Amino acid sequence: MGKLKGIFKVWDILLVGAGGFFGAQARFGVSNYFSKKWGTAFPYGTVIINLSGSFLLGLFLGLAGKAIFADEAYRWLVEVGFCGGYTTFSTYTYETLTLLRENKMSAALTANLIGSYFLGLLVALGGFWLGNMI
Repeated sequence: MGKLKGIFKVWDILLVGAGGFFGAQARFGVSNYFSKKWGTAFPYGTVIINLSGSFLLGLFLGLAGKAIFADEAYRWLVEVGFCGGYTTFSTYTYETLTLLRENKMSAALTANLIGSYFLGLLVALGGFWLGNMI
């Protein structure tokens, strides 16, 4: 436990928490808006959240090198907090993009795209099955 002391600053934790709060509220609002507008037969809200979250994270990371967003506090607030609270799909897509940009095709396609997607579906099915069995 002593090694962890000093790694995280209270301010960083508060920034992540604040960003996560607003990201979760945005997700709630967007999801409810599209559920009421177009119904729940298809998860329109989730698709819109995943796409807009991916765009926002990509935009933020594209701007992160600029002087105004260079401070690490913006990373905690926007990237980890807001985008993490809004959608983790945005992180997943950005990490896949990073692997592709680094010419790590095999890792991007197999481990990340296929692995996360299909294994995610399988473990969700397993959790659902287990939840019904208990």
